[in-house]
Amino acid sequence: MSALSAACSFDSLRDDSDLIAEGRYLGRSDPILVIPVVGGIDAAMYYTDYYFEVDNVFKGEALTDDAAASRGSSVISVRMKGGAGDRVAVVNDDAPELEEGSSYLLFLYRVLDGLDGNTEGNHYYSFGDKLGIWEKDSAGNFANAEVGSVSADSLAVMPISDAAPASEQNLASEDAMIDDVRARYNEGQIDKKTLDAYEELYSASRNGFATVGTDDDVRAFEEAMAESSASQSS
Repeated sequence: MSALSAACSFDSLRDDSDLIAEGRYLGRSDPILVIPVVGGIDAAMYYTDYYFEVDNVFKGEALTDDAAASRGSSVISVRMKGGAGDRVAVVNDDAPELEEGSSYLLFLYRVLDGLDGNTEGNHYYSFGDKLGIWEKDSAGNFANAEVGSVSADSLAVMPISDAAPASEQNLASEDAMIDDVRARYNEGQIDKKTLDAYEELYSASRNGFATVGTDDDVRAFEEAMAESSASQSS
């Protein structure tokens, strides 16, 4: 999978992040099969959690989920699409290349409902995956090849915007989206079937979370993907 990430700047990352922290990369989880609230196993996707031990927090509060807590009280999880099972691999072209033991500056956000395959818990997401993870150099400064650089000293006096963090912006954008869909239906631009599909997604994501697949789910997912691949190649 590959996606064009929206252009961003240090200022936009600073303002939109729920958490800005320096963290030392500890390693990653086995692949996690996430089953979304709408679509079921047919819309499942592999994700991977990347673990960072937080050394300095510049904005927000570092929240630890159960999986990260087993690695230490100050360890957080950063979730990204991608992961390799026994027969199926999801390759994320936007995932950063991380060196275990190295420190990074993290611009992170949370998702507060079940939208986009989010499961319940205190894990974070990085903006554009690699755009929100900046490497630390020998002088203690941080840089991202696609965004820019920032000195360690400037982080300590970083101005914090009054803008709502991404987690709250996402909820507001969902409300605006469904309001727009309803208005388009009332104006005759879309049919009732389309409206109902959007309403189902909105209601399901607001009232529930995606789930982590069981071993049986993983087998069913990989068998279906393998069969689909074989039928396409024949």
